[in-house]
Amino acid sequence: MEQERGAEFSTRPNLQLQASTFSTYPEPTLSPSFKVDEGYSDDTRSQSEKELISDNVMMLPDWVLAQSEANRAELAYSLLRSLSTTALAGVVERLNPLLHMDPVVKLPPELTFQIFSYLEPRTLLNATLASRSWRSRILNSGLWRVLYIDEGWRVDTKAIRRYELEHSEALSPQTRKSRPRHSETDLGEPKHKKRVPPEWLNSRSIEGPSASDTNGHTSTPADYEGDHHMTDANDRVSLVSAEGTADVPTATILQLPSLLSPPLKPSLLMRYPDGTARLNWIYLYKQRRRLEANWHHGRYTNFQLPDPSYPEEAHKECVYAIQFEGRWLVSGSRDRTVRVWDLETKRLWHKPLVGHSKSVLCLQFDPSPEEDVIISGSSDRSVIIWSFSTGRKIHKIENAHADSVLNLKFDHRYLVTCSKDRTVKVWNRRYLVPTHEDYPRICKTGGATYPSYIVDLNEIAPSVLEASLANGQIKGLSPFSMLMVVEGHGAAVNAMQLHGDEIVTASGDRTIKVWNIRTGTCVKTLMGHEKGIACVQFDSRRIISGSNDNTVRIYDHISGAEVACLRGHNNLVRTVQAGFGDPPGADEALRQEALEVENAFWKAQQDGENADLGPRALRRAGYRTNTAGSRDPRDIPALGAKIPPGGGGSSWGRIVSGSYDESILIWHKDRDGAWSIGHRLRQADAVANAVRANLSEAARVAVAAQAQQLQAAQVLMTLPVARNPTQNTTPEAADPAPEQNENDAEPAVNDDNSDAPAAPAQQDNTVDRNGEPAPPLDLPLLAPALHPQVLNQAGLPHHINGRPPRPAHNPPTSRVFKVQFDSRKIVCASVDPRIVGWDFACGDEEIEEACPFFQGL
Repeated sequence: MEQERGAEFSTRPNLQLQASTFSTYPEPTLSPSFKVDEGYSDDTRSQSEKELISDNVMMLPDWVLAQSEANRAELAYSLLRSLSTTALAGVVERLNPLLHMDPVVKLPPELTFQIFSYLEPRTLLNATLASRSWRSRILNSGLWRVLYIDEGWRVDTKAIRRYELEHSEALSPQTRKSRPRHSETDLGEPKHKKRVPPEWLNSRSIEGPSASDTNGHTSTPADYEGDHHMTDANDRVSLVSAEGTADVPTATILQLPSLLSPPLKPSLLMRYPDGTARLNWIYLYKQRRRLEANWHHGRYTNFQLPDPSYPEEAHKECVYAIQFEGRWLVSGSRDRTVRVWDLETKRLWHKPLVGHSKSVLCLQFDPSPEEDVIISGSSDRSVIIWSFSTGRKIHKIENAHADSVLNLKFDHRYLVTCSKDRTVKVWNRRYLVPTHEDYPRICKTGGATYPSYIVDLNEIAPSVLEASLANGQIKGLSPFSMLMVVEGHGAAVNAMQLHGDEIVTASGDRTIKVWNIRTGTCVKTLMGHEKGIACVQFDSRRIISGSNDNTVRIYDHISGAEVACLRGHNNLVRTVQAGFGDPPGADEALRQEALEVENAFWKAQQDGENADLGPRALRRAGYRTNTAGSRDPRDIPALGAKIPPGGGGSSWGRIVSGSYDESILIWHKDRDGAWSIGHRLRQADAVANAVRANLSEAARVAVAAQAQQLQAAQVLMTLPVARNPTQNTTPEAADPAPEQNENDAEPAVNDDNSDAPAAPAQQDNTVDRNGEPAPPLDLPLLAPALHPQVLNQAGLPHHINGRPPRPAHNPPTSRVFKVQFDSRKIVCASVDPRIVGWDFACGDEEIEEACPFFQGL
C-alpha cells in the first residue's frame, strides 16, 4: 500500500516539503496583500468571507503565498495525502461551504423573488425540499400572488380588501411591544432589521441551559427576556406528544418554528405582528388549482332554483334570461315576471317583480350599493328599471322600441337596447349636459339618427354653448333620455355587448357589426356565419358568436378575421360565454404567436406543402380541415389576425355554449391549442340529479328502481312498432313546432326572419342521446309504489292504473335559452321553468371558503 502511494506520488512534480526546496525562488518585491488592483478578479469569495476564513485558519508564510496557484494546489494535495482519513474528512467538511455556495442565501430576497417567479409551480414545490432557506423564500405569499395572476385567473380585489379589513385588529403600543417577535407569520418576507439567523436558533438546544456541539464547543441558549408576555408559572400551553403531555411555556413554543410550520391545516388568513391580516395566496392558488381540476375532469354537483322543497316559488313558464353575480341571481320569464334568487338558500329573495305585460326576454342587474338596479326588457316593447334591494319600480320606458326588446346592456354611463325592429338605441343613465364628455357627438355620415333635442357640438361655439346653458335655452337631459338610434342591420338585432366605447351587435342577417357609442358610426362588419346569429360576446380582443348554422365562431376584433369555428351542436346555438384567461400584458404575446403561425403558413407554401386559403382548402382530397383553432398551416382560415388561431389565451380557457339541441357543451383547449369538447351537459339530467339529492335514501332506491322499470317497459312497447313499416320511427322525424304564444318573441335567427326557430328532431325511444341503439335491458324487479308527487319531483312519469304511459311525441322540454358561468358554477335557463346549475366546488369546504375571492377567466 505504501509502495503504491509512493509510486503515485512520484508521478507528481518534484515538490518537497522542506523549506530549502524553495530557496532558489526570488522573494517577491510586493506582498500579496499589496497587489495592484487591475479592475478584474476571478476570486469568487467576497472580502467578508476572506476575513472570516483568515480568523479561523493558520496564517501561511510568505514563501507559500508567493508560489503560483498550480504549485500551491500541488502543495495542498501533498499535505492532504499525509493526513489520516478522519482528519481528511474534517477538512472536507470545512471546505464544503466554500465549494457549494447556496445562491438563495447569498442573494437578496428581492432578487430570488424575481427568479422564482419564472418557474413552474411544480418545480417550485420540488425546490422547497432543498433546504429551509429555499423553503422560506419559495413559500412567500407575494410570490404565489404573482404566480396566480400569471395563470390568467382573476380575483375580486374588493372582496379581498374587505375580508382583510374585517379580520385585522388594531394593536395598542403596549400590546405591540409585548407581542413575541417569533410569532411573525412572514418569515419569508424581506426584513429591514438585522436579526439572528433562524438556522442559528434552531441549532440551539431547548432541553437545558447549555449544550455542546460536535466539536465540543459550548453554546448558550438565546435570551428571550422581555420578548414575550409576562405570565405566571401556571399560564402554560400543553404540547401533546406520542409519550404523553408536557407543559411548555408559550415562549418555548415560539422557539420551535419547525414544529409548528407549516401547520397541519393551512389557513386562508395570515396575521402579521402589527395586527393586520393578509390573504394567504399560497392557499388561494392551491384551491383555484383544485377547482380548475374539477372543471377539467367533470366533477360537479347539481342544484336547482327554487329548492325542490319549495316548488311554488318557481316560474310558471319557461325562463328566457338569467344573470348571476356572487350570491344573487336574477331571472326573467315568459310568465312576465322578474325574480331575484339567493343562491345560498336556493330560494326567492323577495316577491316576484310584476310590471311587464308580456314575456321578459332580457335583463341585467348590479347589486352594488352604488347602483342597486335591475333593468329588464320585454316583448311588450318596454324597458323597466327596478330597485334591486326592494324590488320597487323606479322608471319605465314605454315603447322603447317598435317591436320586442331582445337584449340590453348598461354601464355607469349608458343603457343600450336592441330590438326585433332592427335598431339599436342608446340612452343616458345620469343627468347629462352638452359639456359632459359622455354627450353624443353627431356624425352625419354614420348610420345614427338623433332626437331634435340633441345639440350638434360641431356647429356651436363653446362660449355660446355655456351662455345658452346658463340662460336655460339649452337644457340638460334627464336620466334615460334617448341619445341616438342606430340602424344598419337587415334583420332583427338578437344580441349585443357593450365594452368601453364600442357596441357589438349580432343579427339575423348573418352579420356582426361594431359601433362607436359616442357617434353611432359603424366601425366594422364581420361575416362568416351561414345563418342568423343568436348570441355574441366581446372581451376587447375577441368576438365570440353562436348561430343557427349550429356553430360557435371566434373573430379577431382588430382585423375582423375569423380565427376559429367550433362544430359540436346539431341545432341553433342560442347562448355562448367564453373565458380565455389572458395574463396581464397579453397583447404583445398574442401578436407574436399569431405572427409565428403566419410565418409557418408562408414557409409551408414555399416548401410545396398543401396549404392554401379559401374554399379550395375544404375540397382537398384526403384531408379534413380543423377550424377549431389548429396551428397546422393547412387549417389557417385567414391571415393578418392579431391573435393566433383559436383566439389564444391560457391553458385554463374555456367556452360554454347552449343550444336548442337541449345540450350544453364545455369546450377546453387540447395540447395543440385547438378547442375540443370536454363535457356535454343536459338540463334534464341536472334537474333529476338536483331533485334526487334532496330525497331520502329509501326514496332514492325506489326512484331508481321505478326508472329502470319504466325504461324497460318503453323498450318493450317499441318492439311491435318497429315491425310496422308504415310508421316512421327514425330519429330524424321532426316533431311539430311548439305552439307560439302571442306574447312571446324569440330571437329571429332564421333566414326568413321568422319568429319560430326550427324545432329539433325528436329522438326515438329505441336510441340513446348519442343516436346509438339503446342496449337491451333485463326487466327489473317491481319497485315499491311511490306517491305521484315524489315521482314528479324526480322528473319521472308515474304509472296510471299500474301501466306505463304510452310514448308520445311531445315538444322539446329542455331547449337552452341562456347559460352563464363563473369560476365555480354554470347556471342554465331553458324551456323548463326550473333553473338548474352545476357546482364544480363539489361541496369541498376548502374550495368553497376560497371561492368568494375568485372571478371568472
